[in-house]
Amino acid sequence: MSSVLQKQHENFCTAKEIMTNLEDLLEGQSALARQSAITNLMNY
Repeated sequence: MSSVLQKQHENFCTAKEIMTNLEDLLEGQSALARQSAITNLMNY
């Protein structure tokens, strides 16, 4: 885990809390990537 992520998660008490937060972060990135891919296909 990068030092930035470690710093963001240092106040979490359990691994479950960390995993839930990471899943939320990645889900948002996934949605943006999907939207970008669709936009690029529509503009092609």
